[in-house]
Amino acid sequence: MCPEVSMTRWMVAAALLAMPAMAQAFCGFYVGSADGALVNKATNVVLMRDGDETVLSMQNDYQGPPRDFAMVVPVPVVLQKENVKTLPREVFDRVDTLAAPRLVEYWEQDPCPAQQIGVGGLGMRGVGSGGGGYGLGAGRAAPALVTIEAQFTVGEYEIVI
Repeated sequence: MCPEVSMTRWMVAAALLAMPAMAQAFCGFYVGSADGALVNKATNVVLMRDGDETVLSMQNDYQGPPRDFAMVVPVPVVLQKENVKTLPREVFDRVDTLAAPRLVEYWEQDPCPAQQIGVGGLGMRGVGSGGGGYGLGAGRAAPALVTIEAQFTVGEYEIVI
């Protein structure tokens, strides 16, 4: 194989590894029956903070029977019934409209362009492999303990903390 083809392959591989990936996250997890499939195509999350008060609003489009369904969301404190509310869909639609991208372009030439060092501007940051781990324990986990701190109903939701 000629050196130009080999170098081209390395450049393409480096470019593919350096490309950013889309982040996907969800602030919690779903729990259902072992044989059932949970379908939720999107979750809209709005996080608001004012001083030391934080409000987290979530809108899920879970599709399926609610009988064996639960959503677990970690919270830093024990919530009371007055801390949990249901919001109308219009609130999320309004936030989505306000946060939608707008077609605006601002351009100002950098007075001090940075020197680019590297192989054709391709970075290798984050390339590597992480190893797995083996435990040295006895092979069985401690029994799970769950303490219910609060339990109440808000709208159509049963809240258990």
